[in-house]
Amino acid sequence: MQQEWKGYDIDELRFHRAVALVKLEVQRAKLAESAQTVTGALSAARNNIASKRFTGRLKFLNYIIVGYKSMRAVIGLWNTFKRNKR
Repeated sequence: MQQEWKGYDIDELRFHRAVALVKLEVQRAKLAESAQTVTGALSAARNNIASKRFTGRLKFLNYIIVGYKSMRAVIGLWNTFKRNKR
């Protein structure tokens, strides 16, 4: 005879929450590790006073967004020039 599932009890809910938090921490650690490589590449640019004023105010997510938008603009220009050569 099959029993109808009645949901999780409080201990199971705590366990699933703990597992989710551990997964979140692992993802944060991976993101922090990749952030170190990005910030290492940007350290040369930070030596410039003007760039310090700009980059000092940005968080890691903002670097990603600025990089993404910049690359889209460059790729768009590249494609425009490629089409005009034909």
